[in-house]
Amino acid sequence: MKATVNVSREHIDGIINELDRSNYFLLGNPETSRAELFNFALALGLKEGFPTPLSTSIGFFRTSYVENIIYQYKSVYFDKQLSEHPSDIDEITDTDKALCLVEQYANTGFNVLKRLWNEFGDDSHLMIKLLNEMDRDYSSLFEEDL
Repeated sequence: MKATVNVSREHIDGIINELDRSNYFLLGNPETSRAELFNFALALGLKEGFPTPLSTSIGFFRTSYVENIIYQYKSVYFDKQLSEHPSDIDEITDTDKALCLVEQYANTGFNVLKRLWNEFGDDSHLMIKLLNEMDRDYSSLFEEDL
């Protein structure tokens, strides 16, 4: 298994550095680990719906920090790569392939964070936007149940 989970160097020098300096959306908080920041970016990338290859990569944190959730990464790999090709299910044991895919989705997520940073420099406005989205999602789920 790979020793590190990687991110694009441009994000280390860009949005991640900005998050650390500003504590935007509490993502630069010392209690927020690199793995948690990565997972937040991964969630944003999955919501965006497409992976973005890393142009240049650098280690972000050791894979040992996510050993307890590696199966979640493998489930992303299954959903995005294997669900249409069940005969390739043996690939699910290749942890490096799963890590490479989640790195690409997290890369998309860091691009989303950068876009949000530029659009909502004040994180209180971002919070209002996200709460409104959650309200809409909740309302649509509630309407489906009727």
